[in-house]
Amino acid sequence: MPWRNGCWWPVRIVFWPISAERSVSSASPPDLSGATVWLTRPIAGAESWRRAFEAAGAEVLIEPLLVIEAPEDEPAARAGLARAETADIVIATSANAIAGAARLCPRWTPTGQLLAVGDATAAALADYSGRAVATPARSDSEGLLAMPALRDVAGCRVALLAGQGGREALTEALTTRGAQLDKIVLYRRVAARIERARLERLLAADAVVVTSVEAWRHLLALAEGPERARLARLRLVAASRRVVQQAGYDVDWAIAPVVIERMDAAGAVAALDRVWPARGQ
Repeated sequence: MPWRNGCWWPVRIVFWPISAERSVSSASPPDLSGATVWLTRPIAGAESWRRAFEAAGAEVLIEPLLVIEAPEDEPAARAGLARAETADIVIATSANAIAGAARLCPRWTPTGQLLAVGDATAAALADYSGRAVATPARSDSEGLLAMPALRDVAGCRVALLAGQGGREALTEALTTRGAQLDKIVLYRRVAARIERARLERLLAADAVVVTSVEAWRHLLALAEGPERARLARLRLVAASRRVVQQAGYDVDWAIAPVVIERMDAAGAVAALDRVWPARGQ
């Protein structure tokens, strides 16, 4: 692969031949016996997390807060994917973006350097492209921006595979650094409708897993009146410090929320394990 425009850097390359799941080492296996966990991830990404929580002894309730739908402008998305094939750098922000890309353009052959925000996204991008993918040590926008590949991108063509809306920190930083940024919207998130009786059952759980600020805001809007007090007694397992910070402003938690250190199923289980006593304790 030729090096072009000074836009290629030597980075830690991660190969994902089979799965995005990594085990999280600990002194003893997680024990979530007796815990009921509300998993709010979209259905497409929830199954492996459900299996991991159940393997640790938890009961899992799957009820997404956001529904993933096709982008409003599919022709524009297809045209963007065609441009991304020749970009210097391609960044994938979520597995949902890769699923959307694969649906719109089953055969896709990027030639630039491939980066992904986290393990699951890297696995999806590697499977889709047939190429190696680099990931940051920290699975968020700040982690991506700290990678050597994105430190000096002036004049580089950078394609961002993303959903509609979302954080602008990454796009703003790359633009400030001089990148020729091309954001390709491959899906959109729509607030899910949850019936009141179902919400009451979900809020009777012991923990809730929330993976974005957008999802958190929808949950907060749903949990009004007496439901807000029920929400406050749950253990919040959050995908990022940003979710925890926002949730801390909104709710007076009985138990301090915890952050998933590595955004995969094992990381989510390990996060709850830190604040869940084993049965009998």
